[in-house]
Amino acid sequence: MSSPYFEITDQLLRNGSLEEAIANYHKAIEDNPNSSWLYQNLAEALTEQGDRSQAVVAYQKAIALNPTSPWCYDGLGCILLQQGQAEDAIAYLRKAVELYPGFYEFYNNLGSALTQQDQLEEVIAIFDQGLELKPHDPELHHNLGQAFAKKQQWQEALSHYHQALELNPYQVDTYLGLASVQEQLGETEETLANYRRACELDPNSIAYERLTATLRKLQRWDELVDLYHRLCQMNPNSAELYYSLGQALTKQQHWQKAVTAFRRACELDPNSAAILHHLANTLAQLHQWSEAVEVYRKTVELAPDSAEVYHQFGHALAQTQQWEEAIATYKRACEIYPSSGIVYFHLGQAQVSLYLWEDAIASYKKALELLPEQSVEIEPQLESALQKQRQLQDAIFSYSLSHDFKSGSSEGYEDLGQALRQQGETEKAISALQKACKLNPNSAVAYHRLGHTWSAMGRWEQAIACYRRACEIYPSSPIIYCHWAEALENQGLFQDALTYYQKAISLQPDFDLAYEGISHVAAKKKAH
Repeated sequence: MSSPYFEITDQLLRNGSLEEAIANYHKAIEDNPNSSWLYQNLAEALTEQGDRSQAVVAYQKAIALNPTSPWCYDGLGCILLQQGQAEDAIAYLRKAVELYPGFYEFYNNLGSALTQQDQLEEVIAIFDQGLELKPHDPELHHNLGQAFAKKQQWQEALSHYHQALELNPYQVDTYLGLASVQEQLGETEETLANYRRACELDPNSIAYERLTATLRKLQRWDELVDLYHRLCQMNPNSAELYYSLGQALTKQQHWQKAVTAFRRACELDPNSAAILHHLANTLAQLHQWSEAVEVYRKTVELAPDSAEVYHQFGHALAQTQQWEEAIATYKRACEIYPSSGIVYFHLGQAQVSLYLWEDAIASYKKALELLPEQSVEIEPQLESALQKQRQLQDAIFSYSLSHDFKSGSSEGYEDLGQALRQQGETEKAISALQKACKLNPNSAVAYHRLGHTWSAMGRWEQAIACYRRACEIYPSSPIIYCHWAEALENQGLFQDALTYYQKAISLQPDFDLAYEGISHVAAKKKAH
């Protein structure tokens, strides 16, 4: 390359105009196809551009033209190492050392390649040779520290890391390596100090991950929370950081602050099941059950195969007395993880709340089978359910003495439930009517009577669910709509109550009870 040509290309390189510089090298090679030096410079420019495959070709051409150039062997070896071709890389790097044993940087590169192959004895010897040539090179000391650390020769590693930092106190990787060794030696405060120093030098480095992991391991939650607050200020759009902040706050039992952090994380990543799960759990800690239910509901949509989430969702539903959905949710948890005795136990408790004695007995028995060590807690619940079931059987027997009762008939249980309710035996009535609904899930009569019995107990949520189902089955009954409206009125849901009173009137225009209901609701709305 002529001198002006060289000066132009050199200026292009200094200005970062790699493409133009590379084009100039190609033109120069057309004029001087046997110039090893041009191919070497082209390879270096291609390497800087990130075009490693073409850089390899250029280095190989340079070596073919000048097989005694150590720089070409070293450059080619470094690229091959980056491409994961360690064995070939080592061969070229050895050749560079062989051709020019007096240059320390070649030892550094060869040692780094051998480190990847875990040839640690030779690695240490190679780096030592480099230090003989340049005893105050911080990179060689760093690499030796790394090699000794891999061999778990902690004191030697410490010595070289310290020397590297004396020579270059701004090398982040050296602080990380030193802190890692100090952590192995139990030097806690020194470890944290060096991780913090690395963070100061490079706020976006892996140092923060190491520092937070160490603080978490040491359970130093106050420091961890402070650190995450700073990180969130530096990266206000990181869902992961707000999520981690929330987790650290839960360790401090700062539940409300944790909720705030998890909510921000959800805003940034609304489809993360893990974040939603933690938010729901934290709301549960605050007994904010209604919101927890809705967050768990979103969580199971994103994590439909998590027994843990379904179990916790079921618990939240139970706390809000949404028993039917709680039972369905617990059952789903049991399907996913049939070996969980505690889920069966909680399922049994939910079934008891709806007087489903038969189902509860089966659940408690399964829980006892899976958790025999907790028999002291489970057996009394099982015995109570068995006693209730025996009482129902006694009632069935007494009823059958004077009535034609068929145990497999929904109508039989409907009539039994009605009779028991009239006798004031509401729990037994509900059990009988639940059985009727189970035998015939399309019986509007069974659901209507069950809803009416729940209403008599003031269990409006359950009553509303039954009336809703009865109307789905038989949408032409004004009396069912009227009873549904009454339950809604007692729940304080006045607008919904008006809707169903009006529906009853549309089906039976002279329905006085519905008109009275509308008057009651209007008065209550006015009072409110």
